[in-house]
Amino acid sequence: MSLSLQAFTVVCALIFGINIGSFLNVVIWRLPRGGSIAVPRWSYCPRCEHRLGILDLVPIVSFVALRGRCRYCGDRISWRYPAIELLTACLFAIVAWKYYGSTVDTVCYCLFVAVLVCVFFIDLEHFLIPDGLNVTAALIGFAHNGLAVALRHPGQFGVVAGVMLPASVIGFGVYAAIVYTVGLLSYMVLARRNPFVSAWVYISDNVVDWCEIALYYAAAVIPPLRRFVRPCEPLEGWTAAEIEADEDAGGMGSGDGKLAAAIGANLYALLALQSFLLAIFMGSIAGLAMMIKQRRRLGKTAMPFGPYMAAGAFLSLIFGPNLVTLWQWYLLTAAGGPQSNITPTAGGSQSHLMPAP
Repeated sequence: MSLSLQAFTVVCALIFGINIGSFLNVVIWRLPRGGSIAVPRWSYCPRCEHRLGILDLVPIVSFVALRGRCRYCGDRISWRYPAIELLTACLFAIVAWKYYGSTVDTVCYCLFVAVLVCVFFIDLEHFLIPDGLNVTAALIGFAHNGLAVALRHPGQFGVVAGVMLPASVIGFGVYAAIVYTVGLLSYMVLARRNPFVSAWVYISDNVVDWCEIALYYAAAVIPPLRRFVRPCEPLEGWTAAEIEADEDAGGMGSGDGKLAAAIGANLYALLALQSFLLAIFMGSIAGLAMMIKQRRRLGKTAMPFGPYMAAGAFLSLIFGPNLVTLWQWYLLTAAGGPQSNITPTAGGSQSHLMPAP
């Protein structure tokens, strides 16, 4: 009976994910182009801008029925639209299966995964991660941590320098610090200027960026602060050619650091670190493949890191601390050391990420 109920929950998550994926298509198209998610309130064809009807918006079914073309102008509809709908549905179903039995975990992680999907496709195409997505993901993590504390779930606090802090806050700071440190060091090496000047530029730019974000969102709830907030400029993505042509380009972008903070708020410190290692591993393989294909030397091939961070975060979310155990087992096996004390296991949960106080 329990298995049947779990299967029913997964099916519901699948259906819900398909519809959410349709909305994510709107976010992925509009945000990097400076558009608003709420204005206009209806969907339209990107080419002829004709308002789409209900029959044009049925996830996956409309794409198949229209044979991949707009009903009004005949322009070809990108395969990415049904692919994102199907991908989101599958990811939601996986989360629902993994965290079945905890409604709070399932809902919060599905929302987090929805943000990761947007980050993946926007950064992959535009070399850009909108701040709104990072802030949304971070707020989801803080809210999840707060709800878990209220429900008395274990492992929701950690101790830093003798001070007990929420695990989401620790993860937020730890992962961001790691990524910004890596970004600083790589920027000092790759930027064509004095290393100390490069360090100052990198640190000052990111500090100012964080201050502006904090002021912008504080002004949303404190009206007197709005006089100090400058209007948001339309987002402008980059191309690989533009980044490679920029002499000062180097290291990780500021969006990667903010994404790291958001991922850390949801996964907490241990899994956030694991997701970073996975991102490096996947990014390295993709980078080497790209350089071999394009026959370009190291440091001259621009590629976004956000998609790999998003993929690493999802893998860590699903496999949990067991992936760390698997890695330990593999390293001991490769090194020829003792294997009896560590073996890969199935199962595990988010509550084991931080020790209970």
